[in-house]
Amino acid sequence: MRDLEKLRALTGRMYTFSLTPDDVSLRWSENYDGEILGLLSTSGLLKIVHGCGYSLISEFEVDGLVSVVCETSLRHLSPAKIFEEITVNIDLTVLDGVNIKFSGTVFQNEVLRASFEFVRRFVSLDFLRRSVSA
Repeated sequence: MRDLEKLRALTGRMYTFSLTPDDVSLRWSENYDGEILGLLSTSGLLKIVHGCGYSLISEFEVDGLVSVVCETSLRHLSPAKIFEEITVNIDLTVLDGVNIKFSGTVFQNEVLRASFEFVRRFVSLDFLRRSVSA
């Protein structure tokens, strides 16, 4: 880890991301009737919140070290529309020098749409290469 103290300094704060999901691959599209509603899928929401978490710690990926999601949970509480602004509130906790826990909420039009928790783990690219070539 390049700077564990700098990483720990990110804890204890709430980070807010406001974004408008405009990638149609995030849309719920399991059937045509659902697809025409223009709603974000649960997996789409996961991709968004994982990306928000990544943006907070990406600068710590150095010298062949990357962070991967190793545990995730999302409660999709109410529908959220694609192409309308959402707000992701997220905080993080450094569990140790390798695992970072994120938790937070997703709002749209001041309505709670989802709550989530996930853990990102720093691993070496060499470890990943060895794991897939075994």
